[in-house]
Formats: sequence, C-alpha cells, structure tokens
Amino acid sequence: MGEKLVRIYELVTEKTGLKGRLELAVRTGISMSQAVDVEDTEELVHRFKHAASDIYETLCGKTAP
Repeated sequence: MGEKLVRIYELVTEKTGLKGRLELAVRTGISMSQAVDVEDTEELVHRFKHAASDIYETLCGKTAP
C-alpha cells in the first residue's frame, strides 16, 4: 500500500530536500510515514503529483520533468 505516494515523497525529497518534503505533507495532509499505510487511490496519486509539481516549480524555478 502507498507505494506510489512514497515514491512521490522520495522524488520530492531528492529534488527539493527536506523543505519540499515538509511542504508536500502540508499540502496533502499526509506525512511520509502515513503514506506507507494509505491506499494509492487515483485521487490521492493525482493530488500528490499536482502538489509535487507545484513544489518543484516553486523551489527550483522549473517545471517538473
């Protein structure tokens, strides 16, 4: 469970550091430790991807690859 959400967390952390990871938790309402236990629903994955793209653009000044 939560494999996609955890992978998004890993990518955000890799690209933007702890600041991005914390921002993702704030925007999604789900911490990385909670993401492990949450089911990867289409809605959640979409919300995480959208938030991750916004965070990447804000912190790195680029659009996500």
